[in-house]
Amino acid sequence: VQMLAATFPFATPYDWIQVSFSATIGGNLTMLGSAANMIVAFQAAKVGDRTFTSERHAPFGIPSTLGALYLGTFILTLVHFSPECSVKLGQCDE
Repeated sequence: VQMLAATFPFATPYDWIQVSFSATIGGNLTMLGSAANMIVAFQAAKVGDRTFTSERHAPFGIPSTLGALYLGTFILTLVHFSPECSVKLGQCDE
């Protein structure tokens, strides 16, 4: 996200909330993308269940991630969690 900030210096606060949300939810797409997924896989392996693999995670991870991204983006368009203006972009009346 920090590299994006340098690349897109004129992004609005809403844009950064959307990027942050997408990055957070997108981590659940694969087993390796989320620390929580790796913890569950490690604990399963620890008790002898080595069947919890990326291939078994994908049928749940992919649709649930896409659904959460779609629903979350829809909610973010309805509810404004960010200010309506940006001082950096010169949109606020000072």
